[in-house]
Amino acid sequence: MKAKLLILGVLHRGNFHPYEIKRRLQNAMVECYTDVDVGTLYYAIRQLEKEGLISAVSRERVVRGGMRTVYKITSKGKSEFRDLLHRQFEEEGPVSQTLYGSLLFLHLSDPAVVEDLVRKRIARLDELIAKLDSIGGKFRPVLSTGGEHLLRHIDKQRRLDRDWLKGLLADVKARRVRDVPDPKRLAANKDEIRKTARK
Repeated sequence: MKAKLLILGVLHRGNFHPYEIKRRLQNAMVECYTDVDVGTLYYAIRQLEKEGLISAVSRERVVRGGMRTVYKITSKGKSEFRDLLHRQFEEEGPVSQTLYGSLLFLHLSDPAVVEDLVRKRIARLDELIAKLDSIGGKFRPVLSTGGEHLLRHIDKQRRLDRDWLKGLLADVKARRVRDVPDPKRLAANKDEIRKTARK
């Protein structure tokens, strides 16, 4: 998962300074399901500005006397974001490693494109499951205990991913993809979010 996708996705909600982008991603707990370190976002933001995908809109003075820059996503950035988002659905590998971060921004995707890509991904998993069944049938008599557990785990993971993708496809196909009900709540800190979730 690229930091670029996450930063551009957050900036679809408004103009923010890097600390606010980082805070929103931390509130979404992206470090639990992606390999992006939110600590590296400042470097990524500078790169996005150099590429013309975001631009500075203002500078604010902070309490300790420094200045911080507020950024907005550019039209070039919006186009790049959508391409990145759709490409995530083409990535090979378990959905946990390829799609989790993208799901934060599913409502910003083109449903027809995502529907097609998810169908292809399900078909690919069907092929991989059939291939593994064939391999397992041939080699099971000579496998070690560890080898048997490995094959069983790969099979379960692929079937789980396929079933999960079928549920996602049903929502995309029925155009039931939506944004969060209260986007303003995303600006709350983690403790406030947890309190509200418990009610």
